Amino acid sequence: MKSIQNKGINLTAEDLKNRIADRKERYTKQQARREKLEQTMENTRNDIEQLEYTLAQMERTAKRSRNAAVQPSRFVPRERIASFFARVSRFFDHLQHRLHRSLNYTWFCLVLCSRYTFQSRLKSVERCCLTPATVLGYFKRERET
Repeated sequence: MKSIQNKGINLTAEDLKNRIADRKERYTKQQARREKLEQTMENTRNDIEQLEYTLAQMERTAKRSRNAAVQPSRFVPRERIASFFARVSRFFDHLQHRLHRSLNYTWFCLVLCSRYTFQSRLKSVERCCLTPATVLGYFKRERET
């Protein structure tokens, strides 16, 4: 069994070298954790900004739709949905490039749903418009192609 000693003042040069190496290694790991934390904080700040913008757009659209004098949201017929999402996908890329940040698909599609009404393929009255989840699905499928 190795005895535990408090060397204190009796440290050798080899012990000091080992401690310096340990401290340097610890410092390197701390720097890596700090960089990771800073990146996480930056991503969180971007998410907050995107969420605030999404909320503002949705509230603005809701306020506008309550006002009868203002025209309703733009309508996209089912025949033009494919070309619409192709254009919006290119716009999404352009927007990310210009803002120098990655945007969240979900928040982007929520803003689309607040500004546009998409006609469904179904002919039933209660399902005349696409849901935000379906819009997100169309957008992701366009992004994959």
